[in-house]
Amino acid sequence: MNIRPSTQSDIPNIIQLLKASLGESMMPKSEEYWQWKHINNPFGASPVWVAEEAGELIGVRAFMQWNWEKEAKIYRAIRAVDTATDPNHQGKGIFKKLTLGLLEQCEAEGIHLVYNTPNNQSKPGYLKMGWEEVGKLPIQISIKKPIRIAIAKLKGDQKTEFLELLNPQDYNLEKALIDFNFKFEASSEWNSKYSLDYLKWRYQQIPIIPYYAHFNTKACVIFRLKAGGLGVELRVCDVFGDKHSVEQLLDEIYYQNDFDYMSISGFESVKLPGILKQNKKLGPDVTIRTLAEKDLDEFRNFKNWYPALGDLEVF
Repeated sequence: MNIRPSTQSDIPNIIQLLKASLGESMMPKSEEYWQWKHINNPFGASPVWVAEEAGELIGVRAFMQWNWEKEAKIYRAIRAVDTATDPNHQGKGIFKKLTLGLLEQCEAEGIHLVYNTPNNQSKPGYLKMGWEEVGKLPIQISIKKPIRIAIAKLKGDQKTEFLELLNPQDYNLEKALIDFNFKFEASSEWNSKYSLDYLKWRYQQIPIIPYYAHFNTKACVIFRLKAGGLGVELRVCDVFGDKHSVEQLLDEIYYQNDFDYMSISGFESVKLPGILKQNKKLGPDVTIRTLAEKDLDEFRNFKNWYPALGDLEVF
């Protein structure tokens, strides 16, 4: 077995391996999506290793780069995302060899930490390799159509799909990215390292998913719609501007659109509109592991780490 860094020419075979190992899902396994996610990322191209045997690609492991910022400090991070092993080569320890080898390389390059949002099947394997649980991301939810949510739960349909607004011209993301005066100031908590290039990449250039924005002179809200097991969710992915103006925009979005519930990261100081609201740890399970930075106390239990929903979804 030969383990090596991947090259551009490996991408078609990587996509085929992901499809063979994992099947299709709501996010496309395509060269276009891989290019957007792992090469065009403004934080840097993803470190990717592959395993091959007799000239055949049998394993892949990709870490997506991310930057977290607090005051004048930046932590370089990687997020453990795409991984696959050829079904005919299971049991050879390929996943572990690729993961630990790539972690060693990233630590030597000064990457501070690795994090991810594993599912229940993959989480035990990560914990055995030194990851630790942070907990579930706190989510604030405002229920708008409780009856429709109850019906969706009774139907038990877990199929998810991204939806388009009926009035997309009223929430033009491209216009917001051009006209709104974004001010990217580091805060006293760990947040994503924001820039206009990041926002264009993250929300405008992503294949498949339509994102929208509502803005005025003082604030901007970026969001999307998704149908899932609890009905139609309007997910607030990122907000910018002063608290009062953001809440004003959220009120307008809430009452001018048809959906079943609205969600936002529970860390946000803004409050969602509506009467039926919850603020609980309802988000994905998050795990972290030290690399070049050994003290991650501020990240444990989200003590001082404030990811937006847009930071953790779709990847």
